[in-house]
Amino acid sequence: TDSCYWGLPSIQASDPAYPQLGYWRGFVWGPMAQLTYWALQEYDHVPVVRAGRRALCRQMRALLLSQWRQHRHVCENFNPHRTADTSGGDCTGDKFYHWGALTGLIGLIEEGFY
Repeated sequence: TDSCYWGLPSIQASDPAYPQLGYWRGFVWGPMAQLTYWALQEYDHVPVVRAGRRALCRQMRALLLSQWRQHRHVCENFNPHRTADTSGGDCTGDKFYHWGALTGLIGLIEEGFY
């Protein structure tokens, strides 16, 4: 759904606190993507987990690039809505923050560039 289009929010979209979206409540974070990626790597021998890890990489790369191409921002955290409509279409935290790049780094790792 659009309310959780980018997936991997810090809490489930069905949680009663999710609609209010707070700093740590519901946004998508690069460090969470990195930790999830590492956890999924541990189960690479399970085909469905491997497919999920690759899908996570594609989705996080698309999320990072959506903000980069529109605004030239590497967000501290990302709005989970496809249009980022609750944050004016932009980042929900700092506009250029180092750990936001982790959303793209996992794809580079997956492709063997790092």
